[in-house]
Amino acid sequence: MRTNDCEVLRAAEQISGDRKKALAWYRQSLPLFDHQTPEQSVEAGRKTALLRYLKSLEAGPLG
Repeated sequence: MRTNDCEVLRAAEQISGDRKKALAWYRQSLPLFDHQTPEQSVEAGRKTALLRYLKSLEAGPLG
């Protein structure tokens, strides 16, 4: 697994609290990212955008 993948997966695991849930999320298509999976988005160079997205989820609606 590449470093970029690991960074995004760690952030997702931090939010979900579960490695299996984070991995499942990593392989689901996201409408916000042109229906690409996070895995595909990382490969396309959008790691920073994914990390910002996860940070916004962690902050919640008032963050």
